[in-house]
Amino acid sequence: MASLAWQLARRYRSTRHTSGFIRFISASSTLGIGLGVAVLILALSVMNGFEQALKQRLLSVIPHIELESVQGQLADWPDKLANLSAVPGVTAGAPYIKSNGMLRAGAEVKAVQVRGIEPLFEQQISDIGQYLYAGELDSLQGNQVVLGHGIAQALGLKLGQTIQLLLPRFSDDGRLASHRTLNLQVSGIVQMGGQLDYSQIWVSMPALADWLQQPASTVHGLAFRIDDIFAAPQLARELGRAVQDYVYVLDWFRAQGHVYQDIQMVRTILYLVLGLVITVACFNIVATLMMAVREKESDIAILLTMGMAPRQLVKTFMYLGWLNGLLGSLGGTLCGVLLAWQIEPIFAAVTKLLGKSLLDPSIYFIDYIPSLLMWQDVLLTLIIALSLSFLATFYPAWRASQIEPAIVLGQR
Repeated sequence: MASLAWQLARRYRSTRHTSGFIRFISASSTLGIGLGVAVLILALSVMNGFEQALKQRLLSVIPHIELESVQGQLADWPDKLANLSAVPGVTAGAPYIKSNGMLRAGAEVKAVQVRGIEPLFEQQISDIGQYLYAGELDSLQGNQVVLGHGIAQALGLKLGQTIQLLLPRFSDDGRLASHRTLNLQVSGIVQMGGQLDYSQIWVSMPALADWLQQPASTVHGLAFRIDDIFAAPQLARELGRAVQDYVYVLDWFRAQGHVYQDIQMVRTILYLVLGLVITVACFNIVATLMMAVREKESDIAILLTMGMAPRQLVKTFMYLGWLNGLLGSLGGTLCGVLLAWQIEPIFAAVTKLLGKSLLDPSIYFIDYIPSLLMWQDVLLTLIIALSLSFLATFYPAWRASQIEPAIVLGQR
């Protein structure tokens, strides 16, 4: 059987004799809590999605660690690669040669980063093969090139077409002397949905070494994939100490770490801002209860004269206020979970309707809104909202128990 305090709280909430203004403030507090909870769950799910996309897409393609020769040449790379790949924590390694260049197709010209790779090694440290939009990577050789989908679109290229690559030539003192023009055939198109689609091309490493007149058995650097991506700075220093050459020690934090840090910073700001929104909404519960106590003074006085214990009055008004928080929190949680579950197709529909993506893939590392709903975030948000709603009821409920029946009834 329900307690007297609970029955009174339900009766006070459902009665039609309460003033319209009090009902409006009560509804506003419920709506405010629900809106804050829903937006917080949605925002945290999107941040989780961005973090997952960073790990599964961007970091699955770019090297986690690179040792790049300061002199531009790293000799005897097979032995060094084998020794460094055996370091605990390193999954695999691959050599590379890189250069800047220009792609020309008719009147269109685009600056690109040229990366010479050995497909057999590269596919051990990168999942680039999984993002091939057309063609293949395994047979990359000679005058073949794999392009990003953004570059192919910008230059109007398709599989099998021929394109010109302009590579720089330097004099003995390191100055730019001229350029070399090469005719390459498009053998593959990669679509990852990020900046690499618009900035990088892949060619055969022996071919690029020949075009740049690189000495035999030398590379510009070695790239590695590791087990724990967050151990990259420490493991990079360990690999740097293990090699005798003069190298730049690079890890993914230097190139893409700002993306991860931005995600964590935005997550913290969201917790703070939306937590304050929920808190402000809970203050409306205080205002609602204070006005309800004022309106129900005569009822409270009669209940006290009939022998009702003050603690029962405290429970009554705590229940009354907490019902607003409970309804708002549960409704907001439900809406937030549904939005987080459907935000990807909603964003895709909006993109299709507008005819363009709201996230420019040439700037961001993905061109869609990812979402990863984590139930611990949902539970934490719900607990915070319910706790704040419960705390907001203490003072008004205590004030109700302090009413003097003689004074109140004597004024009637």
